Amino acid sequence: MKKKYLVYFSLVFALLFTSCEEAYLDTTPTASIDAGSAYSTTKNAAAAINGIYRSFIVRYLSSQGHSGHPAMMIILDHMGEDMVLGTTAASWHVGETRWTAHRSDVNTMVQFPYEMYYRIIGNANIGIANIDKAVGPAADRNALKGEALALRAFGYFNLVQLYGKRYDATAKPNTQLGVPLVLEPTTEGKPRNTVEEVYTQINKDLAEAATLLTTSRLNKSHINLSVVKGLQARVALVQQDWTNAAKFAAEARAGYAPMTQTQYQDGFQDLTNSEWMWGFDHLEDQTEYFGAYHSYISCNYNSTVIRTYPKVINSLLYKQIPATDVRAKMWVETPTAANSIVPPGGVRPKFLNQKFRLPGTPSTSAQGDVPYMRAAEMYLIEAEAKARLNDAAGASQVLFDLVKTRDASYVKSTSTGVALINEILLQRRIELWGEGHRFLDLKRTNAALNRNGTNAIASVALLFDVAPGDVRWEFLIPRREINANPAIVQNPL
Repeated sequence: MKKKYLVYFSLVFALLFTSCEEAYLDTTPTASIDAGSAYSTTKNAAAAINGIYRSFIVRYLSSQGHSGHPAMMIILDHMGEDMVLGTTAASWHVGETRWTAHRSDVNTMVQFPYEMYYRIIGNANIGIANIDKAVGPAADRNALKGEALALRAFGYFNLVQLYGKRYDATAKPNTQLGVPLVLEPTTEGKPRNTVEEVYTQINKDLAEAATLLTTSRLNKSHINLSVVKGLQARVALVQQDWTNAAKFAAEARAGYAPMTQTQYQDGFQDLTNSEWMWGFDHLEDQTEYFGAYHSYISCNYNSTVIRTYPKVINSLLYKQIPATDVRAKMWVETPTAANSIVPPGGVRPKFLNQKFRLPGTPSTSAQGDVPYMRAAEMYLIEAEAKARLNDAAGASQVLFDLVKTRDASYVKSTSTGVALINEILLQRRIELWGEGHRFLDLKRTNAALNRNGTNAIASVALLFDVAPGDVRWEFLIPRREINANPAIVQNPL
């Protein structure tokens, strides 16, 4: 039986992503589209690759809360301890907070990322298989192939972290089950490859992409060489390859200056920010309305979510931010009408999020840009990797170079060993709040989920502790995939 989610959906779907929203309703079957024609010229191929980027932000499973990769960023932070549902009125993200949604094989939460990332992979496979024959400048062919390879790697990197066990550098090769590797356009069901095999392919794709891309590009919404190096840094960090993590992170951030404190308070919704390396450029004809990233995470979009249960920060984390640090202004411990922005009728729970803010008070548009990768993350990866290599001087200097831009009173750390690593991880939690890193950081570091003593509401969260290695750190394979693909097996229940 053919698989449902490893198919490449259709080239019509990809190509029409660059057009108007009505085109999403096209029902032309996959088999009727000629991939060769879609990639006959580099101009056509560019439109198809644009379609892959568009698939990052459309709705999946007709669900408002599953609007692409930005939705996963919010979900993964809710699965950690640092993003808290602010009131008992919460309806969205409750199952994710409680760790029940991703542990039911019929829940949309297990189906959504599986379908999304394999759609990205499937369409990338079409590009990789056909771009070499496209008529056009060689430089354009190289760039398009490089983007397709990086996009495929990005898809697999997300999938293996969600559906596989954590990578353990002390247990090579990592023979635990990952996800099926599909490297050509096909609808054939395949068995799960090992975690080691998946990471080998991810690294292979990124290394090849790095030989094909340069730092030039038309828009930050597309992957260039800097972003590829950033992805290589992320992968190396997860694989505990500290030397390459530090190397790639330093190379990735070259040319990207940390934002000023004034820019830090602009609302995290503008792709032109000097520190943003890659993100979604939210254009007028690409809105997701109430499903958009900022309709869930901003402080002032006029939606039911923001009015009744806005995002708040873990109280214990917030209290570790010095008052002199500009990031302390991204949340308000005791919000009032004078010191915080909410939509009309909006509640103001303690430790209220103000980091993400759209223009207007209130904002009637959710069309803020979305940060997929920032230079700050690269500083933090480099610092952590150097600290784990016992280069305390190098690590503390990189950390200082970043944090000094946030807090003029910050003094370079004199810590070493575990204390320095913990300081860097604390800075990472503060800096990257809301950007989709916390659950995966806990998993990669083999740390426990611990919400005890925080402002998490017991009746909403229910779950306060999960030990490292618990089976719940793995998403279940969707039941529809199990039923359609006899070659695949389920994760431990």
